[in-house]
Amino acid sequence: MKENFTTAWSEDSIRFIASPSPFAKTNLYYVQEIGHFHTLPGYFTEREGLNSYLIAYILRGRGQLRYRDNSYSLGAHQLFFIHCDSYHHYATHPQEPLELLWVHFHGSASSAYYEHYAASHEPVLQQSNESHVSKLLRQTLQIQQQRNASTEFLTSKLLVELLTEIVLSAQQIGLSESDKPDYIDAICQTLESRFWESISLDELAREHAVSKYHMAKRFKQYTGFSPHEYLISIRMTHAKERLKYSDMPVSEIATTIGIDNVSHFINLFKDRTGDTPLVYRKKWQRPR
Repeated sequence: MKENFTTAWSEDSIRFIASPSPFAKTNLYYVQEIGHFHTLPGYFTEREGLNSYLIAYILRGRGQLRYRDNSYSLGAHQLFFIHCDSYHHYATHPQEPLELLWVHFHGSASSAYYEHYAASHEPVLQQSNESHVSKLLRQTLQIQQQRNASTEFLTSKLLVELLTEIVLSAQQIGLSESDKPDYIDAICQTLESRFWESISLDELAREHAVSKYHMAKRFKQYTGFSPHEYLISIRMTHAKERLKYSDMPVSEIATTIGIDNVSHFINLFKDRTGDTPLVYRKKWQRPR
């Protein structure tokens, strides 16, 4: 691990180092360090090789972030979300020092949240003045300073809220219902009403006179799924219904939802539910 920093922050700044329990580290989202800094000119942090995620919210001032060979300007109502295993360096502006709330954290599905965020957005994210991020960071800091039996559970809850707020905020950038192409809802309706048919991207693109690559990208932006995954999700929902409320053989269920190869159906079903169709039926089918 590489770390270099200055302690150029005011006396009323807060830096709290947490000591999560083994239970929290195994099962919850947990804080490693958290703070509220009023930085002074010359403040910087340089780090690499730390197994930690960092969210920092800029309350006021200006600064600079270098992360994974790219440079980003920092300003009020912006946050950055990074994985500290990668090289990063952030510093305050000499005339407008940063005031920031920050948290180092890990645990549970932290990596999944980060990868989802990083796959579609740069590390720096602009927030509105009404953003809940600063409020959630303040609440987490306050709870960490008042240790009791509920601290770790409340901290985990707040970190989930924080991560969810950030990921949803990143997803909404550049997206609005008024700008949503008409073909998004039309494709959803087509897939839901004809889920048992073999429907290709080329066919959908021709029907709506749009490039299939552009269509697939916009569809995922607005639904969170590729058209193929959206169709598979619909098929799995209908498969579950038939397994729970009928005695249809698994091979027949596969055919009725549009999957001719029963082995492929079993693999798809297990991949998405954790059970084979017969195990799922045994768990969920009501006694007759």
